[in-house]
Amino acid sequence: MIITKKGVFLKSLHIFLFIFISALFCGCASKNSDENITIKQSIINTQKARLTLHDNSTLLISATYLNNIKKYSENEFNMIALAFYYSKKGSINIGEPNITVNLKAAHAKELSENDEMVQYLPVKNPWSRYFLINAPKDNENFITLFVEIYPFERVLLRFPKAL
Repeated sequence: MIITKKGVFLKSLHIFLFIFISALFCGCASKNSDENITIKQSIINTQKARLTLHDNSTLLISATYLNNIKKYSENEFNMIALAFYYSKKGSINIGEPNITVNLKAAHAKELSENDEMVQYLPVKNPWSRYFLINAPKDNENFITLFVEIYPFERVLLRFPKAL
């Protein structure tokens, strides 16, 4: 099979790698049912985006809505764990994320790779940066998250709230 479009091949490769890593991660998980439920909940409550610049550098963003995970369901704030990875370290100075949750500015606190919140992200690697976003709860049925990291364009991620 000859693939003539590089973008189609890369997108297919990313999808395959995500499914493979997710299956491996779930398959190697402990047989503890609460732990398996938590892993499944984190995968279900994760949204991803891939942004590309003119020089073909890529920013991968992954966000997990933590309030739909049993451990954090009673928290007084909307909690979102955010990870991003930039493909060309050092070529552009990537700043802090500019975050808006349900059209209101929110603060993102940087987390270490070993932080408890990071364990709920389905895909982790040593090159990513991790953040915890806390935003006031409201009566909306969805969390609308806008993430902007200079020099990339703003991306929209939406999460349904558990009812």
